[in-house]
Amino acid sequence: MHATPVKRLTFALVLGASLVGWAAAQTAPATPAKAAAKPATKPAAAAKPAAAVADKPADGKTMSLSGKEGGGKLLTRDELRACLKQRDTLTGQLNELAGARTALNQERDALNAEQAALKTERENLAGMKTAVEELNAKTKTFQQQVDEWNKRVAALAESKGHASSVEKQRADLNEQGEGLRKRQGELNGERDAVLARGEEQVKAFNARAGAVDAKVADWNERNRKLNERGDTLQTEREIWAADCGDKRYREDDEKAVLSGK
Repeated sequence: MHATPVKRLTFALVLGASLVGWAAAQTAPATPAKAAAKPATKPAAAAKPAAAVADKPADGKTMSLSGKEGGGKLLTRDELRACLKQRDTLTGQLNELAGARTALNQERDALNAEQAALKTERENLAGMKTAVEELNAKTKTFQQQVDEWNKRVAALAESKGHASSVEKQRADLNEQGEGLRKRQGELNGERDAVLARGEEQVKAFNARAGAVDAKVADWNERNRKLNERGDTLQTEREIWAADCGDKRYREDDEKAVLSGK
């Protein structure tokens, strides 16, 4: 009899999409080994009316929306009205941007926590490797026993010893062969169980990792858009400062505008 060797096992954790494929963004979620980048600088809020500048021309006391001395042509009442409206709009948009940034950073922290949990789970899956290595060791020992048994069978076939002695050796080998067949079945069953358990765990892990990847991709896209919005508001703020903030206006005109005139 030539016993069929038990098939050697191999086991690899085939992880799904990368857990750390965080798109390059100013505040992208950090990988386990790196800290998150700082968020985009929030544009400064538009300045509120400041105290009067020491400038009292004949046409009345003048002010500056930036609080600085200001210069150039005085703003007309209509221009002042437009500047004040734009300032309030910018202030509201900047506050909205700050709120969105806070919420997005909180999401980033939650994603980092999910990623850390996945890393721990992935490391725990390494326990399957130990089970496979143990099974392979058993398989190697079994193969050595099969090889030795086959050598003895071959030697017996060439033996010219006494018939009764040969018959006894043959009976012993047949008995040992039955034991090897039984052991082979046990090892095959253990192999199937280990592989099934490992495949199931890896499948579940990859599903969770894929879900986190999708969240990360969505976060990065929203973060990109928020950064673009911040850049746009910063540009608008600089334009407002040049057109409105650093120019003077009459205090009487401001009072009139605020009273609805």
